[in-house]
Amino acid sequence: MKTFKLALYRFFSTYIGSNILKLLSFGVGVNGFNAKNTKKHPFLVIITIDTESGHVGKNERRKWQMENPRNYRGYYHGIRNLLGVFKKHDVKATFFLSTNCFSAKNKEYKIIKNEIAKLIKEGHELGLHLHPDSDLALQEKLNRKFKATSAYFYSYDEKLGIIKAAKELIKKNLGNESCKKLVSFRWGNWALDTEGARALDKLGFKIDSSATPGIKGHSNDTMKYDWSKTNSNYPWKLSITDYQSTKDNNSNVMEMPIATFSFFGMKMRADPVNSALLNKAFLEYYSKADRSERLFPFVVISHSSEATTEDGGETQALKDLEKFISFASKFKDVKFARVKDAA
Repeated sequence: MKTFKLALYRFFSTYIGSNILKLLSFGVGVNGFNAKNTKKHPFLVIITIDTESGHVGKNERRKWQMENPRNYRGYYHGIRNLLGVFKKHDVKATFFLSTNCFSAKNKEYKIIKNEIAKLIKEGHELGLHLHPDSDLALQEKLNRKFKATSAYFYSYDEKLGIIKAAKELIKKNLGNESCKKLVSFRWGNWALDTEGARALDKLGFKIDSSATPGIKGHSNDTMKYDWSKTNSNYPWKLSITDYQSTKDNNSNVMEMPIATFSFFGMKMRADPVNSALLNKAFLEYYSKADRSERLFPFVVISHSSEATTEDGGETQALKDLEKFISFASKFKDVKFARVKDAA
């Protein structure tokens, strides 16, 4: 399945393929909007970056953090390439940081810290991102190995301890001020659960952006996630009794869902790797989302590891992200913002 998806992506990244995708974009649809769609308030485009180890290899093969946590290129080449694009277009983004970067040593560690300091100085938001099974710094701090990405495989106390330890790593390596400003969160592989929501509430997080409404995956392995029962495109307060419920409002954590859409019935995330389909999904949300009472956040997801090749070069995903930014910026009332700006 992964090989098939990769082959499709390589094809649709070509000139011929991208034009075919544009012709097929009429198959993009978004559900869950009512007839009332007054456009009184701004439409926010929120670009979020899962900041991790890894890079894009030959033939567009993704080399993710899980494959080699010590492949830190995503933390310096990836961040650097993304900051270049964001500065060029005057865009502020949210970087959800996996604390695995703090397992780097010597020169690499210093380079990573410099890139993170630069993104903070340039006004981007720093959030927390969890991949317990591939976060070497977290494992060293807690003196144990983790066998799963997904929150489903840990007890409440374990989840609380993991998140707390990750916050402490931020404080130790980036300073108390960065830790104090840490209000947003995304569980790796979107794999939050009810007890994870409770832990976030307990630890004072204000925003989560793990939800992928209508999508579930990895049901039979340790990256399991499930948002199939969630159908809201609008933010809601996370439930600490049923994390997929959008109506309980019994926590202080605002869920800022990643925008999802259907393509001929197949559910997809708002991700630059979907190129022309992302543009069409943006148009669907832009024209249909109700902005009569408050602004609407259109959350896009990408990865720092997808923004760099092994030698630090630009990738197709990075170019597609820049194309999307240029496309979306032409529309009235569109503003690029950070996750915390929409809470």
